[in-house]
Formats: sequence, structure tokens, C-alpha cells
Amino acid sequence: MKQLMFLLAILFFAACNQDAPPATAEATTPEAPAKPAIDATVLGLFEEVNVVKMHLFASGDAEPKADYPYIGKAVEEANLKFLATDIQPNEIGSVYACYRSENNDFFVLRVPGKYASNSLVLAKWDANSSKLVKVMDLASLQCDEGYCIQQDAWLTDLDDDRSLEIVTRGQTDDNGKISEETFTVLAQQPPGSFTPAPAELAALAPKTSYVLN
Repeated sequence: MKQLMFLLAILFFAACNQDAPPATAEATTPEAPAKPAIDATVLGLFEEVNVVKMHLFASGDAEPKADYPYIGKAVEEANLKFLATDIQPNEIGSVYACYRSENNDFFVLRVPGKYASNSLVLAKWDANSSKLVKVMDLASLQCDEGYCIQQDAWLTDLDDDRSLEIVTRGQTDDNGKISEETFTVLAQQPPGSFTPAPAELAALAPKTSYVLN
């Protein structure tokens, strides 16, 4: 009996001193590389504004007058690589950096229209392509011998939720006679697109408060 107890003790001691199996390393998921932020030089071209209700309208002059609020700064050749294809300069004119919305990080640029650089567009930084890409057209004005097509836009926050709404109003003027009118209210959707606002939100933008320039 003593021999049996002694043998069991030896076996127990040997089992306790066996090398423990190596710990299995926890699987780790490599972190995705950080997407590039907007280039500081490009960012510096835009004046930062806190949008409450911003009226955007196109200039009727080939060269905007000094008091036009959307003259902006010319985007030089070295920085054109940061602009998507559809907001590049062309034979009509150059591209100008105007404003950056402080609370939503949208950008307003003046770009070539039909006859001059007098159209305004909304853009947003796309980290995947490292470019400013156009979100939508904001304001434009085209006139031919008394026939004019105009669209103005307003960046606003109708319900004070720190998310932008865009109101657009347009008309076709045929030598003083209005032949067509449009009025839309758009709400911001993630990650930066705009869709027609629901009725209760659109009701916060009465037409009488949005008059073409």
C-alpha cells in the first residue's frame, strides 16, 4: 500500500512539472492605414465660415466685381491634382476656392460655367481619392440675347441640428417673362449627399424667404 501511495505521489509531481503548452497568441487585426487628410495648402485657400443661412448666387459679369462675395482664390496648377475631373479649369476659365463650412466641412468653389467662371458648386473631400469631389451644383446664370436661366442656392440649418439643408430656387426668364420656376429643399445625408427633405423639414423654408438675387 505504501508503495502504491509513493508511486502516485511521484506521478502527481511529474504531471505538475510538465512544461505548460505555449500560450496561443491572440489574433490581432492590423489597423487600416489612416486615410490622407486634405492637403494643408489646399485647405488654406478656403475661408472658413459658420453657416447659418448663406445665399449663393452667380455673377452676371465675366470678371466679378470687387464686392461679389464669391471671388475666391485661384487654385494654382500645383494644387489642381486635388480637384476631381468635373471641377477642373478649362478653356472657359479657372477654378476658385471660396469657402469651407466650419460645422460640416463642405467646400464652395467657383468654377467655369457656360461662358465664364461664374458657377458655384458644393464639394467635399474624398479621402479615398485624395480629391475634392463635387457634391452638387449650387448657383449658375446663363444669358443669351435676353433669355436667361438662373439658379440660386442657400446653405442653411433649418432645424438647428448641425446638419446642412440646401434650398435651391431657379427660373427661366425669356425677355422679362418668367416661363419656368423651380424650388427645392434638400437635406444632408451621410456621408455627404443630399436628398429631398421630408415635408415637415421643407415646411421650414417658405418660398417668400428665398428670393433670387
